[in-house]
Amino acid sequence: MFLISLFYTFSKIQETIWKSGKLEWRGQYFLFLFVFPRQFSEYRAHRRPSSMTTANVRSFGARGDGSAADDAAIQKALDSGAARVEIPAGAYRITRTLCVRSNTTIAAEPGARVFVCGETPHRRGDFLLTNAGHAEGDANITIRGGVWDGHNAGRLNVKPPDLFDPGAWSGATLNFYNIRGLALEDMILDNAVTFNARFGRIAGFLIRNIGFRSAELRPNQDGLHFAGFVRNGVVENVAALTSGQTNDDLIALNADDSVVRLENRDLDRGPIENLAIRNVRAENCYSAFRVLSVDAPIRGIRISGVTAGCRHYAINMDAARHCATPLFADAERPAGVGAVEDFAVDGMTVWHTEPSDLPLLRCETNAKTFAVRYFRRDLDKDRAPGAPTLTAHCLSNAVLRLKGGGAPAETRLKSPADTFSCSSPFTDLAIN
Repeated sequence: MFLISLFYTFSKIQETIWKSGKLEWRGQYFLFLFVFPRQFSEYRAHRRPSSMTTANVRSFGARGDGSAADDAAIQKALDSGAARVEIPAGAYRITRTLCVRSNTTIAAEPGARVFVCGETPHRRGDFLLTNAGHAEGDANITIRGGVWDGHNAGRLNVKPPDLFDPGAWSGATLNFYNIRGLALEDMILDNAVTFNARFGRIAGFLIRNIGFRSAELRPNQDGLHFAGFVRNGVVENVAALTSGQTNDDLIALNADDSVVRLENRDLDRGPIENLAIRNVRAENCYSAFRVLSVDAPIRGIRISGVTAGCRHYAINMDAARHCATPLFADAERPAGVGAVEDFAVDGMTVWHTEPSDLPLLRCETNAKTFAVRYFRRDLDKDRAPGAPTLTAHCLSNAVLRLKGGGAPAETRLKSPADTFSCSSPFTDLAIN
């Protein structure tokens, strides 16, 4: 039973700048009206009083010189029982996964770089940082500040060649699984091998002021990758800070995916619901959003304030039909697939950053009450002006309504064999 709260919130939108090692957000204010369940209240419900003891990792032997292995010292600080673990400026080389426990805040200075060692072999379950209680669950974890570096230039920091090796390393930098009450704030995620951060079975979370950088483009470099059983969260102020990032989905909402594939192993297929995502920016990402539902629902999603140059898609709802690991055969699903419901995007400006015949909006997933409002394709920047803005296919008994420009007002797709493509400008899209 959800408590529905109605409130006004001012959201800063505009460009992200890199200055003095910090993310700064500036620009015009917009007024938005959001109606969604208790994202914040669930997060607060799991905050417990603590003694507010503090541990500095230097006091436990961490050197931060970039050459010494600092993981043992940092782990001692994390295991000390301190409610707050501080990481001063420095370069911290990590040779084994750091594990953070319930009721812990990690506070890293802007000049603190925590990076994966490039000379240590990796296996399934290895990350730069994860939570400790995957089986029993954790609560009230905050990570604030710092640069968290997957160090993809490291000699052994490469994606394993066999996608389905059950013991293979995922390549993900950060991993959070089975947590109630999680906050990630004011962080730079650097040089990921695959996913920058992945999330499964989390409830009541706040992720804000996150930047992505990488000197190298690697396959499957998702930014924030959400898997099944994720609910009641707020994501805001997310930006790609270097050109080309992220080299896959900037934000992935993957209620379904191949969980035997190495990047997704130990995650689950399941619902994603009740998320507010706002202020998202990239100048040249692979795709801005993936919305992947085959059977598991994605519902109660509010997205606003998106500005993105895309090499492939602004929103990809292809149900993984065009992935290397498809999840079904169309012949076996004559009514189509997908369970997207109550999904709204307000304020999206997008463009192609290189020649392409792909649509910016690819809709191949059954949806109820899916809407994109205040949509703009920036043709002054678009490198593929002849490519469609929208294609819809593989939908069952769908009604598409477009508003603005020269697009047809209403189109009905009775069966998955029907196809609709639109290159005319429009401002609003609704699928029911």
